[in-house]
Amino acid sequence: MDKHRKLVILGLNKLLSQNLISLTPTKGEAKSGYIFAELAGHSSVVMWQDIGHDEIRISVWWKYAHNKHPHANLTGASQEKFNTSKPLCRSTHYPKFIGVAVSAWLERKTGKYLQGHGHDRLFAIYTRKGEQSALAALPEVAPQGYAAESQLQM
Repeated sequence: MDKHRKLVILGLNKLLSQNLISLTPTKGEAKSGYIFAELAGHSSVVMWQDIGHDEIRISVWWKYAHNKHPHANLTGASQEKFNTSKPLCRSTHYPKFIGVAVSAWLERKTGKYLQGHGHDRLFAIYTRKGEQSALAALPEVAPQGYAAESQLQM
């Protein structure tokens, strides 16, 4: 399985285990949100956002150090509020506070699966220099009630 996809599965499993999202859309469900969580032994942020048509964007920032994020303690529109798939700062700052970032879409209407196969359909990907081996060492992870990939090539 693609190493970045494993991170998305770890994050999605965490959201499901805490009942923050559901594989079946329900009224009253939070349209977006985030949690700080430990994934594969490292501090992370897992975000979700309803993108319509019963799909959710899942984003994971792995090896995340909030105290080093240049927008963590700002105010107003400049403050990081975890609303987007990428951090709210220039990418030149990423190596200071984030190891890996990746996003994917969770389909919930026509089936329960992460869209795409392998690296396909993953987006907003950032991998800090030196993190490839840590990603490759991630253990296989089983999705909780959904498929890790689409049934058909998209």
